[in-house]
Amino acid sequence: MRFLLILIWLVFFLSCAPTTKEEQVKDWLYYYDFGMSALSARNYSEAIANFFIATQKAPNEPKVWNALGIAYMEVSEYEKAESAFRKALEVDKKFTEARLNLGVMYFRKKDYENALREIRTALADETFPHKHIAFYYLARIYKALDDQNLYLENLRKATAYNPMFFEAQLELANAYEEMGDYRSALDVYRNLLNNGINTPQIELSMARLLFYTEDYENAKLFIKRLIENKQADASQKAQAYELLNQILVKEQERLISRERASAQKEREKPKVEGKKQELPPKEGPISKEKITNQTEPEIAKPERKTENKPAEVQKERVFRIQLGAFSSEESAKAWKEKIEKELGIKDIMIVEQLGIYRVLYGSFKSRAEAEAQIERLKSYNLYGFIVQD
Repeated sequence: MRFLLILIWLVFFLSCAPTTKEEQVKDWLYYYDFGMSALSARNYSEAIANFFIATQKAPNEPKVWNALGIAYMEVSEYEKAESAFRKALEVDKKFTEARLNLGVMYFRKKDYENALREIRTALADETFPHKHIAFYYLARIYKALDDQNLYLENLRKATAYNPMFFEAQLELANAYEEMGDYRSALDVYRNLLNNGINTPQIELSMARLLFYTEDYENAKLFIKRLIENKQADASQKAQAYELLNQILVKEQERLISRERASAQKEREKPKVEGKKQELPPKEGPISKEKITNQTEPEIAKPERKTENKPAEVQKERVFRIQLGAFSSEESAKAWKEKIEKELGIKDIMIVEQLGIYRVLYGSFKSRAEAEAQIERLKSYNLYGFIVQD
């Protein structure tokens, strides 16, 4: 009986014992995961509730405070969002994601001075893996400040750091189109297509830009692809048909113009009239003096064949694989040397553009060849993007 009482007391004591650290982690992670799920579903009310509980259970976890700040920011609760982001930085001053989100929050409030300060601070962290997002928001700030040059410069940096950053690529292409730089806009879309990113909107944009550059045949090919694309909605298909009508009109105008030009040339040709052939006057004997003074007939020299060189010698475009992008040359060189020494991979180059040092591999004539190399690089645990130079 006494043994039974001791056993009951022991069970009661253990049940009242404080939970282990592992159980505590599971506890706050449970609410954090529920909050992330609600945030993805845009159920911000539920997300805030779960994140708030998680912060009470794990006040020293910066990512919980950061998530709470994001949820508050999405419902324009900017003061609460700022407080949550600053709490995350108070817990861990190196938690740069919270620093970037603080900058984004200031951008949404149109407090551009503070937004620039926070985002630049985030970019100073060389270990931050989301620099492409920071450059993208930096670009949007400069656009709001009507600084077109810095807007474009930072958009280019965002796409250089991550060529798969779809949102930034689309904005860059639209910016080029608004400027009338249709060929640069086409290059952006081609890079997306080269990396297997294709949407009905890209097909429509390609068709429109090819129409602007008077490449009607290729424009019609993209229109055909869009019309046959099951993902395209009714509005996109209607725009495609309207664009096709414009192309057909332009092609008809071009044909009429050629026919008129041809008819004009025919009219301008000199008419050969039937004249009575007159014999040349009979000349007397030619004297030596006459021969001496006579000028030699000019011999028609063969025309020198000139090469049809374009005004600018266009370099043949090649496909390369981007293996990394860095804000310092030293970091780029270190990554290049590591790949060369540890993996024995050669033909790697560093290209500087807008202060970004891109590590590029290979020089391929076709996208298919570059894709085959990407698959080979995966066996070395190397992952890259196809870029077209």
